[in-house]
Amino acid sequence: MFIKKIAYMLVPISFLFFNGCSQYPVTKPGVVKPPVTAATKEQNWKKRQSYLAGKSSWNLQSKISLRVKDENLIFGLNWQQKPANYYVMQVSNPLTGALVAKLTRDASGVALLSDNGRTYRDADEERLLQTQSGLKIPVKGMQYWIRGITSPLYKVDQLILDNAGRPQTIYQAGWKVSYSNYSNNGFNAVPQKIFLTRSKDQVYLKVIAKQWQGI
Repeated sequence: MFIKKIAYMLVPISFLFFNGCSQYPVTKPGVVKPPVTAATKEQNWKKRQSYLAGKSSWNLQSKISLRVKDENLIFGLNWQQKPANYYVMQVSNPLTGALVAKLTRDASGVALLSDNGRTYRDADEERLLQTQSGLKIPVKGMQYWIRGITSPLYKVDQLILDNAGRPQTIYQAGWKVSYSNYSNNGFNAVPQKIFLTRSKDQVYLKVIAKQWQGI
């Protein structure tokens, strides 16, 4: 990996009571929503984790901004996730759409097809990326984090939820994963903007989801 719109309308409505020549506004009592408890958030989070973790096949078309120390990269990423944790990740030029690299995992292991036409192989995708590009990208964790759930591969150091039981911030494996937008207000909403930070390595990624399929 060399790598809404929240529309709202405020509609003021006045009910006028006519009594002769006088007009008296009538105000309806406001509806007070009960506070969201920690137990409710935890319940919604468990439903979310179960639902999204059960989606074994999905596709994400996205744009990625990657900063490693003083180097900045922008590229398109099409992530096709398949059952048994197999996937195809296609990295493309954000302007032309031309394929730059392709990372594939299947039963034989991991293969990286680079823009020079050569294919590199390894049993570990993160090691392969670091060896060939010098970049430490958390591909294993991202498979879960970009969906807005925690990875079962690592201990959860900290998890901060919003009122719908969706993560605002996940801390795992030395990474801070933050979310700013979701596709809807439900517990099963997919993220639209994901920020991944690993300060000690000076690695910063921003993932902007353009289209989700299969979720």
